[in-house]
Amino acid sequence: MRKHTFATALPTRLAALAALGLLITACGNEPTEVTATSPETESDAPDETTPDESAEVELVIERSLSEDDALTAEEGYEEGEWTLTCAPAGGDHPDPDAACAEIEEAGTEPFTMDTSDMMCTMQIGGPEVVHVTGQVDGTEIDTEFNKRNGCEIDRFEQVHSVLNP
Repeated sequence: MRKHTFATALPTRLAALAALGLLITACGNEPTEVTATSPETESDAPDETTPDESAEVELVIERSLSEDDALTAEEGYEEGEWTLTCAPAGGDHPDPDAACAEIEEAGTEPFTMDTSDMMCTMQIGGPEVVHVTGQVDGTEIDTEFNKRNGCEIDRFEQVHSVLNP
């Protein structure tokens, strides 16, 4: 029977703790800033009706599949191209109202996020690839969404109604 002493057990435990710390760090998301707003009271409301100040959105959404035959696409995912405009919601997107609501909630972050220097989980979610160009609230967009790692899967899910309604 092998005896463990403090000298032999400590390095093993430290290595396990370090691995656990890396795993926890890799599974986390980038912190996002949350701003609380309070509803207008009647005294703060303007006298005349103000127009809807939704973000202007004009996007071209090109959907394709990677060439990895071992992966299965999410149910309902089809290759093709759509246009999407918001304020008012339109284009040939299958559900422009839901897509515009999701963009209004998420903002430009999913479209401008760079995951190349982020520590991400090593997982593959599917062969879906979506190239999005255009503009969201004055920000030029030219990005690709995919499911190649945990960060990209999370980014894809933030605007799922836009990419795969």
